[in-house]
Amino acid sequence: MPYIKDVLIDVITGVSAPESSTTTDHALEDGEQITDHVKSNPITISLTGIMLDDTEAKVLKLREYREKGEIIDFNYMTTLKHVVITDFNRDYGAKNKDGYAFTMTLKQIKVAKVAKFVSVSVPVKQQTKPVSKKGRQQTKKTPKSTSKSSKKKYTTPPKNKSSKKVGRK
Repeated sequence: MPYIKDVLIDVITGVSAPESSTTTDHALEDGEQITDHVKSNPITISLTGIMLDDTEAKVLKLREYREKGEIIDFNYMTTLKHVVITDFNRDYGAKNKDGYAFTMTLKQIKVAKVAKFVSVSVPVKQQTKPVSKKGRQQTKKTPKSTSKSSKKKYTTPPKNKSSKKVGRK
């Protein structure tokens, strides 16, 4: 019997497992095309089947695996490691009294490993100055203005007391 992690699939009626690659093509001046790179696409498997027993609990588990992106292994007619459920559809009909027909898509993913530490065989030169304790330092003050104005302030001249008024007699 096939399992998706711990969920028993009652009947699988069809499996489709297309494999494809993508190429990088470039046109030449004479109209020819050249291919200089080939990249293998992830394998996707489409399953069709029927679920009969304890259907609601199975649906909830499969939904949880799809929503969380749970990485699982699939082993039915072909073995694929590191797959995730990308699509799950249920079809209720008169043919299945206490269950439903379903289609599901599984996609193989590549999991990157994170390095825990890096070992360097050649000593690495320090690129920053060491921290020194200088205490509190006073900042330098910049003068506000160094140029003095040569303009003099205007004042009214004092009145002369010795001057007499000359008048007509």
